[in-house]
Amino acid sequence: MRVLILYETRRGFTLTVARAIRDELQRRGILATTAPLRSVDDGTVVAADALIVGTWVKGAIVAGVGPALGVQEGIARLPSLEGKRAAVFCTCDVAPRNTLDVLAVWLRRRGAEVTVGETFKRRKSLRQVPRFVDVVLEAFARAQANA
Repeated sequence: MRVLILYETRRGFTLTVARAIRDELQRRGILATTAPLRSVDDGTVVAADALIVGTWVKGAIVAGVGPALGVQEGIARLPSLEGKRAAVFCTCDVAPRNTLDVLAVWLRRRGAEVTVGETFKRRKSLRQVPRFVDVVLEAFARAQANA
């Protein structure tokens, strides 16, 4: 399986999480690569069997909270994701509100089958990566079995 991890980062933490996910997948023998969401080439997306898409969370605690600016446009520019398994993640300081749900909706509109999501808060949450990868791989296997 080839997994592409797409990310939108501002201060670098989302990229750190994306790389940690990539490294964990590679430790398990899965071909995984990372690329910035808004500049990935179509061929890289088409070649992937599955996607993991991550963003930082914009906004204040209650106002304007959601995926980073540019993420919706980045997803809209991707080639068709019809039939691709996908997972989502976000990084934030406080609360992501409905960021994961919004991200999943945008990907589903492009044809992706979004199965799971995870929120990563600050560096200590990198310990969640192995568990997140477990959940993602289980969900991807179930989706493939049901296809």
